[in-house]
Parts: sequence; C-alpha cells; structure tokens
Amino acid sequence: MPLPQPPKPTKRRTLNPYVSVWVVLGGFALAYLTLLGLRPDALGGLSAAIGAADQDAVTLQRDVTRALADLDPLRNSLGEMKMDVANLKSQMQATADRNAQLERQLTTLQRTASTEPDNVFGAAAGPQMLNGKQVRANPIDTASVSRPAIAFAAIQSSTLARPAAKPRTAKKKAPVKAPVKKVAAKKLPAKKPPKSVGVQLATGPSVASLQLNWSVLADRNKDTLGHLQPRYTTRGKPSKRTYNLVAGPLGSTQQAEIICKVLGQRGHSCKVGTFRGSVLPPT
Repeated sequence: MPLPQPPKPTKRRTLNPYVSVWVVLGGFALAYLTLLGLRPDALGGLSAAIGAADQDAVTLQRDVTRALADLDPLRNSLGEMKMDVANLKSQMQATADRNAQLERQLTTLQRTASTEPDNVFGAAAGPQMLNGKQVRANPIDTASVSRPAIAFAAIQSSTLARPAAKPRTAKKKAPVKAPVKKVAAKKLPAKKPPKSVGVQLATGPSVASLQLNWSVLADRNKDTLGHLQPRYTTRGKPSKRTYNLVAGPLGSTQQAEIICKVLGQRGHSCKVGTFRGSVLPPT
C-alpha cells in the first residue's frame, strides 16, 4: 500500500497588476520630486506655457464671437433680399396676367371689327326705289373684293345718297387789337447752388482718430461707403475742439437715409447732414 505524499508548497505571486500600477505611480511621483528639487525653473516655464495657451484660447473665443456678430447683419440682409425677390415674382405674375387679359380683349375687338363690314354691306345692298318703283339690285360678286374695300364702297354710296349741305359763310370781324402795356422785366434773384448731402459717421478728439474710424468703417462697409469721400469739420474752442467725420457727396436725402439705415442695422452710428469741411488726409 503506497504512502500518501505530502502537499507541495504553492508559490505566492508578489507582482500582480495592482502592485504594478502603484509602482508606476510611485516612480512618477519620485521623478516629479526629483525634478522639482533639481530644476524648479522648468516647472515655471511649463506654467507660463499653460497660461499662454489659456490666453490664446480666450482670444480665439473672442474672435469667434465677433465673427458671429458680423454674420448677423448679413443674415438680415439675405432675408430682405429673399423678400424682395418674392415681391418681384408676384409683380411679374400680376403683369403677365394683365397682359393675357389685354390680349384676350384685343382678340375680341379684332373679331368684332372683322364682322362689322359684312353687316354694313348687307344693309347697303337692300332694295332701292327708282321713280316710285322698286328696283332689284344685281348681286355683287364679293369673292374677288376684300372686306375693307366692300365696307369703303358701302360707306361711300351711303354718303353720296345724302344731299350735300351748303356751307354757311359767316362774316369775319376784324380783330380788335388790345392795348399793349409795357411791363418792366423783373430781375429774378440768383439761385443759390444746392448743398451737397452727406452722412456724419463719427466724432473724435483729433484728425488721427477720424482717420482710424474711417479706415475701419470703409473696410467693413465697402458696399455702402466704398464710393464716398471722407471729410472732417471742427467744432468748439481750440482748447476743447472736436472733429466730425463726414462722407459724401450723395445725390439726395433719400440716399443718405438708406445708407444710415443699413449702417444702423450693422451697429454703426450715422446721421444725415451736409457734405462739407476739409479733405481727410489718408492714413
């Protein structure tokens, strides 16, 4: 009978995944403490780089916000253009319907005019009386004669049948000449030249500030201000003088009001005024 063998001792594993994770974390912590003790300036540069990255992110977010704000007026303008196109389509449809109605009326008038000469000819070709006796007129061959010629012949025959009226001669009276009064020519006052219309866009403490405002406004609103000329006017005492930015010339006050309406929708100040002042020097 064999003897029972004693159980073999099992080896215990000391390096499992849990212990490995803690060993790696401890190595990183030890490396961080070593770097902090030997090179503290390296960590300062890393913090500065992180701060610069945060500032760039804030600047990018600000630029995106401004770009979205600039897109809002464009969306509004696009919506107005769509409304104008719809109104134009409705007007064109109404004009087409009106033209079709006029064509139908013209066709009806042409048909009526083409049937009237036959009626006239039928009335003129009736029985005629000669010396108290009824005379039957021979039928006329109308195959080779056009309708306008037949109508003209019928009208001419009816006109010749009537006795011609004698014209009445009226005695002409000699015209009476009215006395002519000499009137001294009045001198009309000289007309003053019309004032040019412009738009006032900005106010600043110096000409340099107006130059900066004009460069920004002209760059962002080329469709409305690209064809205008900038000028500036002064106001106030030399110690407290202000400068006004004026653009023009415009043909009428209505054009200036339209430009101010567009600029107002885009968030810019604008006021209708007179185009005058000194030429704004370029930047």
